[in-house]
Amino acid sequence: MKKKIMMILLAAVMTVSAGACGKEKQEKPESGSTDTQTDDKGGKDADAESDGGEGAAKADQVSYEADQCVTLGDYSALEISLPNEYKVTKAQIDDYALSMAQYNAKPVYKDTKKKTVEDGDTVNIDYEGKKDGVAFPNGTDEDFNLTIGSNSFIDGFEEGLIGKKVGETVDLDLTFPENYPSEDVAGADVVFTVKINKIVKEDPDAKFELNDEFVQENYNYQTVDEFKEKVKEYLEETNKSSKEVDTRQAVINKLQEICEVKLPDELLEARTADYIVQFTNNNCGDDTTLKDYLSANYNGMTEEDFKSNITTEMQTNLKTELILEAIANKEGIQLEEEAFQDYVQQQMEVYAHETAEDFYKANGVDAKSGEAYERKIFVCNLALDKVVDSAKVTYGAAEESE
Repeated sequence: MKKKIMMILLAAVMTVSAGACGKEKQEKPESGSTDTQTDDKGGKDADAESDGGEGAAKADQVSYEADQCVTLGDYSALEISLPNEYKVTKAQIDDYALSMAQYNAKPVYKDTKKKTVEDGDTVNIDYEGKKDGVAFPNGTDEDFNLTIGSNSFIDGFEEGLIGKKVGETVDLDLTFPENYPSEDVAGADVVFTVKINKIVKEDPDAKFELNDEFVQENYNYQTVDEFKEKVKEYLEETNKSSKEVDTRQAVINKLQEICEVKLPDELLEARTADYIVQFTNNNCGDDTTLKDYLSANYNGMTEEDFKSNITTEMQTNLKTELILEAIANKEGIQLEEEAFQDYVQQQMEVYAHETAEDFYKANGVDAKSGEAYERKIFVCNLALDKVVDSAKVTYGAAEESE
Protein backbone atom coordinates (compact mmCIF):
# COMPACT_ATOMS: atom_id res chain seq x y z
CA MET A 1 0.00 0.00 0.00
CA LYS A 2 1.54 3.29 -1.08
CA LYS A 3 2.07 5.94 1.55
CA LYS A 4 -0.36 8.80 1.31
CA ILE A 5 1.24 12.22 1.26
CA MET A 6 -0.51 14.54 3.68
CA MET A 7 -1.13 18.17 2.85
CA ILE A 8 0.86 20.22 5.31
CA LEU A 9 -0.37 23.70 4.50
CA LEU A 10 -3.62 25.42 5.34
CA ALA A 11 -6.44 23.00 4.66
CA ALA A 12 -8.91 25.82 4.09
CA VAL A 13 -6.55 27.90 1.94
CA MET A 14 -5.66 25.84 -1.11
CA THR A 15 -3.73 28.44 -3.05
CA VAL A 16 -2.02 28.56 -6.42
CA SER A 17 1.62 28.23 -7.41
CA ALA A 18 4.27 30.58 -6.04
CA GLY A 19 6.54 31.76 -8.49
CA ALA A 20 14.19 34.94 -5.64
CA CYS A 21 13.29 36.91 -3.07
CA GLY A 22 11.49 39.79 -4.73
CA LYS A 23 12.84 39.39 -8.26
CA GLU A 24 10.82 39.61 -11.44
CA LYS A 25 10.22 36.28 -13.13
CA GLN A 26 13.07 35.16 -15.36
CA GLU A 27 12.55 33.45 -18.68
CA LYS A 28 14.19 30.26 -17.44
CA PRO A 29 14.51 28.95 -13.88
CA GLU A 30 17.90 29.35 -12.33
CA SER A 31 20.00 26.33 -11.56
CA GLY A 32 19.06 24.71 -8.29
CA SER A 33 15.58 26.20 -8.11
CA THR A 34 12.80 24.03 -6.70
CA ASP A 35 10.16 25.86 -8.71
CA THR A 36 8.72 22.58 -9.97
CA GLN A 37 6.10 24.06 -12.27
CA THR A 38 8.86 24.30 -14.88
CA ASP A 39 9.77 20.65 -14.57
CA ASP A 40 9.95 19.03 -18.02
CA LYS A 41 7.99 16.02 -16.77
CA GLY A 42 5.07 18.26 -15.99
CA GLY A 43 4.99 19.62 -19.51
CA LYS A 44 5.25 23.11 -18.05
CA ASP A 45 7.72 25.39 -19.87
CA ALA A 46 8.48 28.80 -18.37
CA ASP A 47 8.35 30.44 -21.82
CA ALA A 48 4.80 29.24 -22.26
CA GLU A 49 3.50 30.97 -19.14
CA SER A 50 1.08 33.83 -19.46
CA ASP A 51 2.25 37.41 -19.10
CA GLY A 52 -0.45 38.08 -16.57
CA GLY A 53 -3.49 38.22 -18.81
CA GLU A 54 -6.97 37.22 -17.79
CA GLY A 55 -6.96 33.95 -15.84
CA ALA A 56 -3.18 33.94 -15.25
CA ALA A 57 -1.82 33.35 -11.77
CA LYS A 58 -0.05 36.50 -10.55
CA ALA A 59 2.29 34.40 -8.41
CA ASP A 60 3.57 32.78 -11.60
CA GLN A 61 5.03 36.17 -12.50
CA VAL A 62 7.14 36.27 -9.32
CA SER A 63 10.41 34.35 -9.11
CA TYR A 64 12.35 33.56 -5.96
CA GLU A 65 15.15 31.41 -4.56
CA ALA A 66 14.16 29.71 -1.33
CA ASP A 67 17.81 29.47 -0.28
CA GLN A 68 18.07 33.27 -0.42
CA CYS A 69 14.86 33.73 1.58
CA VAL A 70 15.52 31.19 4.35
CA THR A 71 18.24 30.74 6.97
CA LEU A 72 17.83 27.16 8.10
CA GLY A 73 18.30 26.08 11.69
CA ASP A 74 19.51 22.60 12.66
CA TYR A 75 16.59 20.41 11.65
CA SER A 76 18.49 17.10 11.65
CA ALA A 77 17.13 15.76 14.94
CA LEU A 78 14.39 18.00 16.26
CA GLU A 79 13.17 17.27 19.78
CA ILE A 80 9.38 17.29 19.87
CA SER A 81 7.09 16.64 22.84
CA LEU A 82 3.37 15.98 22.50
CA PRO A 83 1.09 15.52 25.52
CA ASN A 84 -1.09 12.84 23.96
CA GLU A 85 -0.02 9.19 24.11
CA TYR A 86 -2.49 8.26 21.36
CA LYS A 87 -3.48 5.06 23.14
CA VAL A 88 -7.02 3.74 23.18
CA THR A 89 -8.25 2.83 26.65
CA LYS A 90 -11.12 0.61 27.69
CA ALA A 91 -12.88 3.62 29.18
CA GLN A 92 -12.67 5.46 25.86
CA ILE A 93 -14.10 2.46 24.02
CA ASP A 94 -16.95 2.10 26.49
CA ASP A 95 -17.76 5.82 26.44
CA TYR A 96 -17.68 6.08 22.66
CA ALA A 97 -19.76 2.93 22.16
CA LEU A 98 -22.36 4.18 24.64
CA SER A 99 -22.52 7.68 23.13
CA MET A 100 -22.95 6.21 19.63
CA ALA A 101 -25.72 3.92 20.82
CA GLN A 102 -27.50 6.66 22.76
CA TYR A 103 -27.43 8.91 19.71
CA ASN A 104 -29.26 6.25 17.69
CA ALA A 105 -31.51 5.03 20.48
CA LYS A 106 -35.22 5.69 20.30
CA PRO A 107 -36.69 7.87 23.06
CA VAL A 108 -38.26 6.06 26.02
CA TYR A 109 -41.84 7.10 26.69
CA LYS A 110 -44.11 6.71 29.69
CA ASP A 111 -47.91 6.72 29.78
CA THR A 112 -49.95 9.75 30.74
CA LYS A 113 -53.52 10.09 31.96
CA LYS A 114 -54.40 12.51 29.20
CA LYS A 115 -57.42 11.50 27.10
CA THR A 116 -57.76 14.07 24.29
CA VAL A 117 -55.11 14.59 21.61
CA GLU A 118 -53.70 18.11 21.21
CA ASP A 119 -51.06 19.62 18.95
CA GLY A 120 -47.61 18.77 20.37
CA ASP A 121 -48.76 15.56 22.07
CA THR A 122 -47.06 12.24 21.40
CA VAL A 123 -49.64 9.58 20.66
CA ASN A 124 -49.13 5.84 20.59
CA ILE A 125 -51.06 4.46 17.61
CA ASP A 126 -51.76 1.44 15.43
CA TYR A 127 -52.44 2.32 11.80
CA GLU A 128 -53.15 0.69 8.46
CA GLY A 129 -53.13 2.45 5.08
CA LYS A 130 -55.22 1.19 2.17
CA LYS A 131 -55.38 2.16 -1.49
CA ASP A 132 -58.53 1.04 -3.29
CA GLY A 133 -59.32 -1.10 -0.26
CA VAL A 134 -55.99 -2.94 -0.32
CA ALA A 135 -53.22 -2.38 2.21
CA PHE A 136 -50.12 -0.96 0.54
CA PRO A 137 -46.47 -1.70 1.45
CA ASN A 138 -44.98 0.18 4.39
CA GLY A 139 -48.36 1.68 5.25
CA THR A 140 -49.04 -0.34 8.39
CA ASP A 141 -47.51 -0.28 11.89
CA GLU A 142 -48.37 -0.97 15.50
CA ASP A 143 -47.38 0.63 18.80
CA PHE A 144 -45.94 3.64 16.93
CA ASN A 145 -45.19 6.85 18.83
CA LEU A 146 -46.06 9.92 16.73
CA THR A 147 -45.59 13.51 17.86
CA ILE A 148 -48.39 15.69 16.54
CA GLY A 149 -46.91 18.63 14.64
CA SER A 150 -43.67 16.89 13.75
CA ASN A 151 -44.76 16.62 10.09
CA SER A 152 -43.52 13.03 10.06
CA PHE A 153 -46.53 11.86 8.06
CA ILE A 154 -48.27 13.23 4.96
CA ASP A 155 -50.47 16.30 5.22
CA GLY A 156 -53.70 15.68 7.09
CA PHE A 157 -52.58 12.62 9.06
CA GLU A 158 -51.42 14.32 12.23
CA GLU A 159 -53.99 17.11 12.00
CA GLY A 160 -56.71 14.46 11.70
CA LEU A 161 -55.91 13.10 15.15
CA ILE A 162 -56.23 16.42 17.00
CA GLY A 163 -59.29 16.42 19.24
CA LYS A 164 -59.73 12.65 19.08
CA LYS A 165 -59.95 10.51 22.25
CA VAL A 166 -57.74 7.71 23.57
CA GLY A 167 -59.28 4.39 22.50
CA GLU A 168 -60.94 5.93 19.45
CA THR A 169 -60.43 4.58 15.91
CA VAL A 170 -60.34 7.13 13.10
CA ASP A 171 -60.50 6.80 9.31
CA LEU A 172 -58.43 9.47 7.56
CA ASP A 173 -59.15 10.11 3.85
CA LEU A 174 -55.86 11.50 2.52
CA THR A 175 -53.91 12.01 -0.69
CA PHE A 176 -50.22 11.36 -1.13
CA PRO A 177 -48.12 14.11 -2.75
CA GLU A 178 -47.47 13.76 -6.48
CA ASN A 179 -43.71 13.76 -5.83
CA TYR A 180 -43.84 11.10 -3.09
CA PRO A 181 -40.81 8.76 -3.41
CA SER A 182 -42.92 5.58 -3.61
CA GLU A 183 -44.50 5.37 -7.08
CA ASP A 184 -47.12 2.94 -5.77
CA VAL A 185 -48.88 5.66 -3.79
CA ALA A 186 -47.56 8.93 -5.28
CA GLY A 187 -50.59 11.14 -5.93
CA ALA A 188 -52.97 8.37 -4.79
CA ASP A 189 -56.09 8.71 -2.64
CA VAL A 190 -55.80 6.46 0.42
CA VAL A 191 -57.52 5.73 3.70
CA PHE A 192 -55.60 5.39 6.96
CA THR A 193 -57.39 3.59 9.77
CA VAL A 194 -55.80 4.79 13.01
CA LYS A 195 -56.37 3.52 16.55
CA ILE A 196 -55.25 5.87 19.33
CA ASN A 197 -53.87 3.62 22.06
CA LYS A 198 -52.65 6.26 24.51
CA ILE A 199 -50.98 9.62 24.91
CA VAL A 200 -47.43 9.36 26.16
CA LYS A 201 -44.48 11.62 26.98
CA GLU A 202 -40.73 11.17 26.89
CA ASP A 203 -39.24 9.87 30.14
CA PRO A 204 -36.14 11.95 30.99
CA ASP A 205 -35.21 9.57 33.83
CA ALA A 206 -35.15 6.45 31.69
CA LYS A 207 -31.74 4.78 31.68
CA PHE A 208 -30.41 3.52 28.39
CA GLU A 209 -29.02 -0.01 28.33
CA LEU A 210 -26.56 -1.08 25.64
CA ASN A 211 -27.32 -4.75 25.11
CA ASP A 212 -27.04 -7.42 22.43
CA GLU A 213 -30.61 -6.86 21.26
CA PHE A 214 -30.00 -3.16 20.61
CA VAL A 215 -26.73 -3.86 18.80
CA GLN A 216 -28.37 -6.49 16.60
CA GLU A 217 -31.22 -4.16 15.67
CA ASN A 218 -29.17 -1.03 15.00
CA TYR A 219 -25.66 -2.09 13.98
CA ASN A 220 -25.88 -5.60 12.52
CA TYR A 221 -23.51 -7.02 15.12
CA GLN A 222 -24.49 -9.99 17.25
CA THR A 223 -23.05 -8.93 20.60
CA VAL A 224 -22.00 -5.80 22.46
CA ASP A 225 -18.45 -7.17 22.61
CA GLU A 226 -18.35 -7.45 18.83
CA PHE A 227 -19.68 -3.91 18.50
CA LYS A 228 -17.05 -2.58 20.92
CA GLU A 229 -14.29 -4.36 19.02
CA LYS A 230 -15.27 -2.41 15.92
CA VAL A 231 -15.35 0.78 17.98
CA LYS A 232 -11.83 -0.02 19.19
CA GLU A 233 -10.61 -0.46 15.61
CA TYR A 234 -12.15 2.87 14.63
CA LEU A 235 -10.61 4.73 17.59
CA GLU A 236 -7.19 3.20 16.94
CA GLU A 237 -7.32 4.27 13.31
CA THR A 238 -8.46 7.76 14.33
CA ASN A 239 -5.63 7.99 16.88
CA LYS A 240 -3.11 6.86 14.29
CA SER A 241 -4.23 9.57 11.90
CA SER A 242 -4.30 12.23 14.64
CA LYS A 243 -0.83 11.20 15.80
CA GLU A 244 0.61 11.66 12.33
CA VAL A 245 -1.15 14.98 11.75
CA ASP A 246 -0.18 16.35 15.17
CA THR A 247 3.42 15.20 14.80
CA ARG A 248 3.82 16.81 11.41
CA GLN A 249 2.26 20.05 12.63
CA ALA A 250 4.53 20.08 15.70
CA VAL A 251 7.55 19.64 13.42
CA ILE A 252 6.34 22.50 11.23
CA ASN A 253 5.91 24.71 14.30
CA LYS A 254 9.45 23.84 15.46
CA LEU A 255 10.88 24.60 12.01
CA GLN A 256 9.25 28.00 12.08
CA GLU A 257 10.91 28.64 15.46
CA ILE A 258 14.45 27.69 14.43
CA CYS A 259 14.46 29.03 10.86
CA GLU A 260 14.54 32.66 9.75
CA VAL A 261 12.42 33.58 6.74
CA LYS A 262 12.48 36.77 4.71
CA LEU A 263 9.18 36.68 2.91
CA PRO A 264 9.08 38.57 -0.41
CA ASP A 265 6.31 41.17 -0.26
CA GLU A 266 5.43 40.75 -3.94
CA LEU A 267 5.09 36.99 -3.51
CA LEU A 268 2.73 37.41 -0.57
CA GLU A 269 0.67 39.98 -2.44
CA ALA A 270 0.50 37.80 -5.56
CA ARG A 271 -0.49 34.65 -3.72
CA THR A 272 -3.15 36.51 -1.76
CA ALA A 273 -4.57 38.01 -4.95
CA ASP A 274 -4.53 34.62 -6.67
CA TYR A 275 -6.36 33.00 -3.80
CA ILE A 276 -9.08 35.64 -3.86
CA VAL A 277 -9.54 35.04 -7.60
CA GLN A 278 -9.68 31.29 -6.99
CA PHE A 279 -12.15 31.70 -4.13
CA THR A 280 -14.35 33.93 -6.24
CA ASN A 281 -14.28 31.54 -9.21
CA ASN A 282 -15.24 28.61 -6.99
CA ASN A 283 -18.03 30.32 -5.05
CA CYS A 284 -19.49 33.21 -7.02
CA GLY A 285 -21.70 32.67 -10.03
CA ASP A 286 -22.42 35.11 -12.83
CA ASP A 287 -24.95 37.00 -10.75
CA THR A 288 -23.08 36.93 -7.43
CA THR A 289 -20.24 39.26 -6.48
CA LEU A 290 -17.60 38.47 -3.88
CA LYS A 291 -19.08 41.21 -1.72
CA ASP A 292 -22.51 39.58 -1.88
CA TYR A 293 -21.16 36.09 -1.18
CA LEU A 294 -19.16 37.21 1.87
CA SER A 295 -22.10 39.14 3.22
CA ALA A 296 -24.43 36.16 2.90
CA ASN A 297 -22.08 33.40 4.06
CA TYR A 298 -19.54 35.02 6.38
CA ASN A 299 -21.71 37.11 8.68
CA GLY A 300 -21.37 40.29 6.67
CA MET A 301 -17.59 40.15 6.31
CA THR A 302 -16.23 42.91 4.08
CA GLU A 303 -13.88 42.34 1.17
CA GLU A 304 -11.20 44.30 3.06
CA ASP A 305 -11.49 42.05 6.12
CA PHE A 306 -11.49 38.98 3.90
CA LYS A 307 -8.27 40.08 2.18
CA SER A 308 -6.68 40.87 5.56
CA ASN A 309 -7.54 37.42 6.91
CA ILE A 310 -6.25 35.66 3.81
CA THR A 311 -3.03 37.71 3.86
CA THR A 312 -2.36 36.67 7.47
CA GLU A 313 -2.98 33.01 6.75
CA MET A 314 -0.98 33.15 3.54
CA GLN A 315 1.98 34.60 5.43
CA THR A 316 2.20 31.50 7.62
CA ASN A 317 1.54 29.28 4.65
CA LEU A 318 4.35 30.75 2.56
CA LYS A 319 6.87 30.69 5.42
CA THR A 320 6.28 26.96 5.75
CA GLU A 321 6.63 26.43 2.00
CA LEU A 322 9.89 28.39 1.80
CA ILE A 323 11.43 26.51 4.74
CA LEU A 324 10.54 23.14 3.25
CA GLU A 325 11.70 24.18 -0.22
CA ALA A 326 15.04 25.22 1.27
CA ILE A 327 15.32 21.85 3.03
CA ALA A 328 14.45 20.05 -0.22
CA ASN A 329 17.22 21.99 -1.99
CA LYS A 330 19.77 21.20 0.71
CA GLU A 331 18.87 17.51 0.80
CA GLY A 332 18.62 17.14 -2.98
CA ILE A 333 14.98 16.05 -2.79
CA GLN A 334 13.28 15.97 -6.17
CA LEU A 335 9.88 15.05 -7.48
CA GLU A 336 9.46 11.54 -8.86
CA GLU A 337 6.77 11.58 -11.51
CA GLU A 338 5.29 8.14 -10.80
CA ALA A 339 4.91 8.88 -7.08
CA PHE A 340 3.39 12.26 -7.85
CA GLN A 341 0.82 10.75 -10.20
CA ASP A 342 -0.12 8.22 -7.50
CA TYR A 343 -0.65 11.16 -5.13
CA VAL A 344 -2.84 12.94 -7.68
CA GLN A 345 -4.97 9.82 -8.10
CA GLN A 346 -5.41 9.57 -4.32
CA GLN A 347 -6.49 13.20 -4.09
CA MET A 348 -8.89 12.77 -7.00
CA GLU A 349 -10.56 9.90 -5.16
CA VAL A 350 -10.74 11.78 -1.85
CA TYR A 351 -12.25 14.91 -3.40
CA ALA A 352 -14.27 13.17 -6.13
CA HIS A 353 -12.61 14.80 -9.13
CA GLU A 354 -13.20 12.98 -12.41
CA THR A 355 -9.97 14.13 -14.06
CA ALA A 356 -6.56 15.40 -12.99
CA GLU A 357 -7.38 18.66 -14.75
CA ASP A 358 -10.43 19.10 -12.52
CA PHE A 359 -8.25 18.50 -9.45
CA TYR A 360 -5.70 21.05 -10.63
CA LYS A 361 -8.38 23.63 -11.45
CA ALA A 362 -9.77 23.27 -7.94
CA ASN A 363 -6.39 24.20 -6.48
CA GLY A 364 -5.34 27.08 -8.71
CA VAL A 365 -6.48 30.02 -10.76
CA ASP A 366 -6.42 27.56 -13.65
CA ALA A 367 -5.30 23.98 -14.25
CA LYS A 368 -1.76 25.05 -15.11
CA SER A 369 -1.18 27.00 -11.92
CA GLY A 370 -2.97 24.32 -9.87
CA GLU A 371 -0.67 21.60 -11.18
CA ALA A 372 2.40 23.74 -10.48
CA TYR A 373 1.22 24.29 -6.92
CA GLU A 374 0.52 20.61 -6.33
CA ARG A 375 3.99 19.67 -7.62
CA LYS A 376 5.54 22.17 -5.25
CA ILE A 377 3.52 20.91 -2.26
CA PHE A 378 4.41 17.33 -3.09
CA VAL A 379 8.14 18.13 -2.85
CA CYS A 380 7.54 20.12 0.33
CA ASN A 381 5.88 17.09 1.87
CA LEU A 382 8.83 14.89 0.94
CA ALA A 383 11.10 17.36 2.75
CA LEU A 384 8.77 17.30 5.74
CA ASP A 385 8.79 13.49 5.71
CA LYS A 386 12.58 13.54 6.04
CA VAL A 387 12.52 15.97 8.99
CA VAL A 388 9.74 14.04 10.73
CA ASP A 389 11.56 10.72 10.29
CA SER A 390 14.72 12.13 11.93
CA ALA A 391 12.89 13.92 14.77
CA LYS A 392 13.01 12.66 18.33
CA VAL A 393 9.36 12.69 19.35
CA THR A 394 8.14 12.01 22.88
CA TYR A 395 4.45 11.25 23.33
CA GLY A 396 2.62 11.76 26.62
CA ALA A 397 5.57 13.68 28.05
CA ALA A 398 3.45 16.48 29.47
CA GLU A 399 0.79 14.28 31.06
CA GLU A 400 0.68 14.11 34.83
CA SER A 401 -0.52 10.98 36.59
CA GLU A 402 -3.63 11.36 38.67
